[in-house]
Amino acid sequence: MQTYRGDLATLRRSLPPGPYAMTIGNFDGVHAGHQYLLSQLFDRARSLSCPSLLLTFDPHPLFVLAPDSSFRMIMSRERQEEVLGELGLEILVSLAFDKALAAMAAKDFVSDVLRPLFHPALILVGEEFRFGAGRLGTLDTLSHELSSEGTQVIPLSPFMEEGHRISSSRIRKAVDQGEIEQANRLLTRPLEISGPVVRGEQRGRLLGFPTLNLIPPDHRLVPPPGVYATRTRVEGVLHDSATYIGTKPTFGTHRPVIETHLPGFSGDLYGVDHEVFFYHRVRGERSFPNVDALKAQIASDIDSSLRYLHDIVFEGSVRPL
Repeated sequence: MQTYRGDLATLRRSLPPGPYAMTIGNFDGVHAGHQYLLSQLFDRARSLSCPSLLLTFDPHPLFVLAPDSSFRMIMSRERQEEVLGELGLEILVSLAFDKALAAMAAKDFVSDVLRPLFHPALILVGEEFRFGAGRLGTLDTLSHELSSEGTQVIPLSPFMEEGHRISSSRIRKAVDQGEIEQANRLLTRPLEISGPVVRGEQRGRLLGFPTLNLIPPDHRLVPPPGVYATRTRVEGVLHDSATYIGTKPTFGTHRPVIETHLPGFSGDLYGVDHEVFFYHRVRGERSFPNVDALKAQIASDIDSSLRYLHDIVFEGSVRPL
């Protein structure tokens, strides 16, 4: 997959002129609905002998339009690119989003961005697609403004699961409620959080359960406090693991932490990147009357996590629809 990033001026210099079979959107999570749309796009791109292209925006428009909101991304940009490449997308264009672009009228977005940059042979988007200042642009706007180009503008009905539309918002809600299995089903792979191992307070090691400590990235979706059955990939090896998210109420601290214990593993991994894949919420956060009660519960949590993971073979790659 080829990736092009930058503002309009940069993309005008770097992006080949097309024509393309394209779609437009944020594609946060690259969930089952996104994958269905992309599969339809790929089929149509092949029939037109055009490269498939996704136009997305960085940062996510909500960070510009509502900077004080509590919006959180499901996945990192880096992981998004990996998944899109695994699915078979040929070209990813990440257009810098700022207040000037947000204020651009829909017709101007067509005339100044879509037409000259992409010369689209086809635009495939969801039937509720909106764009431009005030989200006033519609599918009819696209069809009217691109009619002279012969561009096919094709709406796609929502991809449904159990009678409900699959969306990034639905996945965020499931994660916020600790419904990890539901979120993973909609994503078609486990929710994941990654980053370097940082030095913690060493309490886990003192208790007999050393952990890999992770600081959650800013504006990332993190499950609610509790203990989770997870798998952790570190230095290319996948380990069954148990992960705690919370604030350590037994010790009276309130700084959020993500701590993962890898049973049977030992070694110094400070600064090493690791990926934590979430499968199941074992329990919520709670405090304990003493350290011995906490140690007993940790041992039980680890056992529960390993038993849950015993028959799980889904390892974090994209599952075909």
